[in-house]
Amino acid sequence: MKLRTAVTMVETEYGWVLLDEVAGGFFSLNPSGVLAVRTMLDGGGIVEAVAAITDRYAVDVATARVDVEELLGELAAAKLVTR
Repeated sequence: MKLRTAVTMVETEYGWVLLDEVAGGFFSLNPSGVLAVRTMLDGGGIVEAVAAITDRYAVDVATARVDVEELLGELAAAKLVTR
């Protein structure tokens, strides 16, 4: 996964967001979302993102996988990332 050209990931006083500098939109990320996005931006895939989440949080693999896939779908629909 890669961020689109005009998209940056920034920390705010309220947490992390993906900011589209051209369209002006943003997408807020919760802590597990930040972990998933960072893992995938560093070259990992869904499997690695799920493993990172289940290693850090008390969540089962099936739930984490559904959440990561949903997050990816939302980011792609918002045109913030490419797969």
